[in-house]
Amino acid sequence: MTARVLLLSALALGGWTLARQAAAPPVPAPPVELGTLHFTAAWRLLPAGTASLIWSEAGGKRHLRFAADASRLVNLFYPVHDVMDSDYDPATFCTQSVINQTLEGRRHRFTRIDFQPSQHQFVLDESDPSRPNTPPKHEVQPLPGCVVDLLTALDYLRAQRLQVGDAYRFLVNEGGKTSEVEAAVDLRETVATPAGRFSTVRVRPKLVGGDEGSHLGQLWLWFSDDARHVPVQIQSHAAWGTLTAQLTNQ
Repeated sequence: MTARVLLLSALALGGWTLARQAAAPPVPAPPVELGTLHFTAAWRLLPAGTASLIWSEAGGKRHLRFAADASRLVNLFYPVHDVMDSDYDPATFCTQSVINQTLEGRRHRFTRIDFQPSQHQFVLDESDPSRPNTPPKHEVQPLPGCVVDLLTALDYLRAQRLQVGDAYRFLVNEGGKTSEVEAAVDLRETVATPAGRFSTVRVRPKLVGGDEGSHLGQLWLWFSDDARHVPVQIQSHAAWGTLTAQLTNQ
């Protein structure tokens, strides 16, 4: 129950692709880089973990890194240390590659996904460093074209105008089944976080055609109501309780 769990459930839903519609909106200009942001996550009133998001650019690519660690208490029962790296083309928001290093309890995975939109496929390679004798997984799967992963999706949302009443649809795939997601901007409100108080707009992502009992639960994301659209809070309501991640000064 760390910030990664929250961000994955709230944003991930898989890796996002731009929905193919009859009148697809133009690709927006990429949002400003935010450097490094830090978050704390809590389950109800109990500290669950910490996370960071880092933006950088090199070789014409936008790079995002997400790292999450469970709190000291949670680590006693369920150790978590996850790192996710994503590269995308800022001119198109097409993800080029994703590398996930996952350590959650006894689960240890190293996953790399290379997206090849011109060939309408992606290549997934996955191994378990804790089981060197287990053969690695290698799969080639179909791709509808230009896709974005969950970290690129965050930037894609930040690039939108995010006015109350707006809604954005995405096809979601992160090495598995493709689903469609709609992210609706439903209200403006002031949010208090460890980093201060922010005027925000709230975005609600949900599966198109899904129900409230799906694996998404009830999810909300709060972005600062300015040109930067800084993610300041993410909240997930599920059967096991409420998990909230908030921006902090570290």
